Amino acid sequence: MNISSIRTICSLLLGTTGVLLLAQARAQDPAQSNLGVYGKTSTYCGPQAIPRNSPTIPEIGCFYLSPGHRATGTLSTHRVEVSVDSAGKEAFKVDGALVMEARDTASGTKLPYVGVGGVAGYRFCEGPTDRNTGCPADITIFSRNSDKTVLFMVSECLPPEYHLCVSTQENWNYAKSQNLH
Repeated sequence: MNISSIRTICSLLLGTTGVLLLAQARAQDPAQSNLGVYGKTSTYCGPQAIPRNSPTIPEIGCFYLSPGHRATGTLSTHRVEVSVDSAGKEAFKVDGALVMEARDTASGTKLPYVGVGGVAGYRFCEGPTDRNTGCPADITIFSRNSDKTVLFMVSECLPPEYHLCVSTQENWNYAKSQNLH
């Protein structure tokens, strides 16, 4: 390889690198998601607008909380409070007690009637539970967002085993009408 070939290679590399460094990166537009319906919150939360900072946890569906906000509701006979602190970290209280995870318990938490649920969130049971027991309701942390808001999804589960859970009123009505429990 002669000096002329090396110069040609170097100038091509510099030219290509320069073009790559100058090209702007663009985030994918959520409206253009290649996930189709799976990329839309309406698939999981229903067609209605998702409430923001409402003081009440919905019986079923989704809700957003911004930092400094809290919501309360009754899930499976328990008074549940969800809050988001200034750092965007969520906290759950059930019947006034802070939910804390514990690996050495049957439920996965320090409260026997609150179980660790799914990827992120908790199951609310009528009585003591273990990791395999179905419960009538759960709240999933659906997303933690860059603005420190948190999107929660409330699901209701069909008796008697509570293994079939739905997160929209439309699906709940359908499941009940079909006797899917």
